[in-house]
Amino acid sequence: MQADVTDASTLTALERSLAAVLRLLADRAMTGDIARRSGYDLPQASWSLLEHLDARGALRVSDIAACHGVDISSVTPRLKKLERAGLIARGRVATDARAFLISITPEGVQALESVHAARREILERVVGGTDPARLAATANVLSCIALRLADEPAPAAAD
Repeated sequence: MQADVTDASTLTALERSLAAVLRLLADRAMTGDIARRSGYDLPQASWSLLEHLDARGALRVSDIAACHGVDISSVTPRLKKLERAGLIARGRVATDARAFLISITPEGVQALESVHAARREILERVVGGTDPARLAATANVLSCIALRLADEPAPAAAD
């Protein structure tokens, strides 16, 4: 763990701001706006799965479920819906005929880019007039937080 470089009030403000932004981005009206702008209407959990596959490449269903902290039976319906929409593809694992690898399709990549573009349109509207240097610094801090959180080991389960 790093030495304390930030005072408690700054960390509190950061945590509350991040929580508010996440809540607003997941709001039904916002997700509806993103769906209209992008042309794709999927639940946030499905976008999360596509982002995961886009970042990590083809994965077994069990690996996808483990990464999201859910049971295979919970992720399978979402995967089937994405497969029916043509956003992911299922292929056999060469070394295990019983197992499948799930990968994002070119249509899935296009769908993700449409959603990213819709989010950028919204961000452009709400941060308009903000100093570009402050925005760049904010983006750097958020990227650093995301990278460090991705490297943070999961806490041990309580007995």
